[in-house]
Amino acid sequence: MVKKLPEDFDWQAFTPEDSPLTPQQFMADARQKDLSTAKLKAGDLAYNFSSLVYDYSDGTAKDTGRTFDLLEVAQEKPVALIFGSYT
Repeated sequence: MVKKLPEDFDWQAFTPEDSPLTPQQFMADARQKDLSTAKLKAGDLAYNFSSLVYDYSDGTAKDTGRTFDLLEVAQEKPVALIFGSYT
């Protein structure tokens, strides 16, 4: 169940002083809405991207000399991409 905040909730009280927008203003911004709107449908091809592969096993980033290429890996097996924030 999602708890709804009161209409007079003071977002400014929870917004850092150096932030130009409150969370409500940010979410209402047309650019943010566009970025958060899915442009692909199930079955569409994903955009290809390549990224360096790092080893974090000791807590620091070490370049493995390998590159992850989405299109290359997806031709071999299904791929699940998980995006998240750890802030």
